[in-house]
Amino acid sequence: MSEGRPVPRNSNEYLWVQSVIRSVEKLSGRPSRWNGELYEETRPNVAGSARDDGGMTLKVNEVLKPIAQAYTAGRPLTPEELIDAQDAVLTVVHEAKHLTNALGDESGPGATEVYSPDTLVVEEGLTETWAHENVNDVIQDIGMDRVQPELLGVDSPDSYPAYTAATDELVRGTADVTGLSQSQVREQLDQAPRAQRWGAAADLVIENRLSDVLPPQDREAVRTELLQSMRPAIADVVGTQRDRNLSDVAKSIGGHQHAQRAVTALSTTTAGLEEQYRNAGAQAQQQSPEVAHLRKFLGGPPPQAGSYRGGQGDGAAPDNVRSLRAKPEKGQSPSL
Repeated sequence: MSEGRPVPRNSNEYLWVQSVIRSVEKLSGRPSRWNGELYEETRPNVAGSARDDGGMTLKVNEVLKPIAQAYTAGRPLTPEELIDAQDAVLTVVHEAKHLTNALGDESGPGATEVYSPDTLVVEEGLTETWAHENVNDVIQDIGMDRVQPELLGVDSPDSYPAYTAATDELVRGTADVTGLSQSQVREQLDQAPRAQRWGAAADLVIENRLSDVLPPQDREAVRTELLQSMRPAIADVVGTQRDRNLSDVAKSIGGHQHAQRAVTALSTTTAGLEEQYRNAGAQAQQQSPEVAHLRKFLGGPPPQAGSYRGGQGDGAAPDNVRSLRAKPEKGQSPSL
């Protein structure tokens, strides 16, 4: 069991965590799954977790005490104390963000297991990046900067360098393949439930690269092929992140390289599918020259060469533990 004693609901620590969860709700624009339960984290190498049932666990010494000190010290914190306090805030923001992400339906089309290695990589990568990008906004929203203004200038280390680097490259590569912006891709992945996140990535490719050539009845098979092209390389990132012999820089480089393999596979697979379906459409068109002749006679424009839509009529296709630098880990429970 990861949870120890419950944190009293009338305590300052509980009320502070509650304020952070509500702030993350507001900033993310999504409701939290938090069920109001907050427990002391007992695992030796974990600083906190967001549980599937909606509860949260936090380590007393590594999270709750540095936060309390920020309010009770009665003086500016030292540089080291500031790092500890901001990293404690990041832990709670990170776990609160997990609780705004729906778990999803593992039995749905294109779904993956919530705790499969590749799904874990993307969940933790997206969540850690969001936490770093929004932690200062949370600090200001709850008024903590009025107590310790220097908190806003602290640069806290990334607890998941391999995961964030891999996710960044996956977002960049998917944007290149689809023609969308990186912010559009990141938002779509972040908004999708965890079990549906890989399916959402594949759907972006289908809708933006293949929709004019892909028959509706082939969509599920194509989604599966796109998923299978990306997932193995991303799953390998877990080993890189958990390798204690690697520095943070080496983990970041390794995560990026694994994701490059995934992106290359996605790009190659997409190009091959696009060519396959365009050729099929062109062959179907060549087999029916009388259709083109009739359309020309009636004054209608000839179908676009190689277009499945043109060759086939109107039937177009539709459409959680976070590591700390030399400190306990944080994240979701159960962990892999």
